[in-house]
This record gives sequence, structure tokens and C-alpha cells, in this order.
Amino acid sequence: MRRYFRNNHGMTLLEVLVALAVFALAGGAVITTVSNSINGINGLEESYFSQMVADNVIAEFKLTRRWPNNSWVTNKIEFAGRTWYYRYRGQSTQDVNFKALEVEVFVDSHVNTSTPVAILKTYLYR
Repeated sequence: MRRYFRNNHGMTLLEVLVALAVFALAGGAVITTVSNSINGINGLEESYFSQMVADNVIAEFKLTRRWPNNSWVTNKIEFAGRTWYYRYRGQSTQDVNFKALEVEVFVDSHVNTSTPVAILKTYLYR
């Protein structure tokens, strides 16, 4: 047993460099995974809040019994600590007492050129 300890001089420089490389790759993978998770959570939060904005616009139409025009109307609202931009329009149906209401929500003010984060559609009764 004594002889074993005399021959053991520790790790070589090559072994240390290989171990550092392995730990660096593992650390990079962990950082990438955490970053992707954070981005995914931010995307889910944005989607969730934009759907709530659209749902609130629809609820306002139903509660106030307003009848929407057939052309797009653009507006903005403060919700969850940020400004949301939305537009809505009515669409005629075969029954004059029903009208479709379409709401699109955006994260920036370029409503006509950007892609909506949420789109909700419902029907209103006169």
C-alpha cells in the first residue's frame, strides 16, 4: 500500500485540460438551457396577457352592447405594466341580429405591418 502512494504524483496537465474542457461544455449547455427556458416563459407570458387583452375588449363590447363597424378600429390599452395595441372590426353575418367581432392584439404600435400575438373572434347579438 505504501508503494502505491509513492508512485501517484497527481493529475497530469493533459488530464486537467480535458477536465476543464468537459466542465466548460457542460456549463455552456446549462446556460443555453436556462436561457431558452427564460425566453419560453417570456413568450408564454406575452401570449397569455395578449389573450387577456383581447378577451377584455370582447367583454367590453358584450357588456356595453356596442355594435362594431365593419372597418378596423385601432386602439391601445395599459395592462400588466405595459402598453398593448389592438384592433377590432365587425363582420356582417347572414342574420342581421348577429355580427362577428374579430380582435387582434399586438406588442408594438405598428399594427398594420406586424403580426398579431393573439387573435380572438366571437359573435355578438343585437
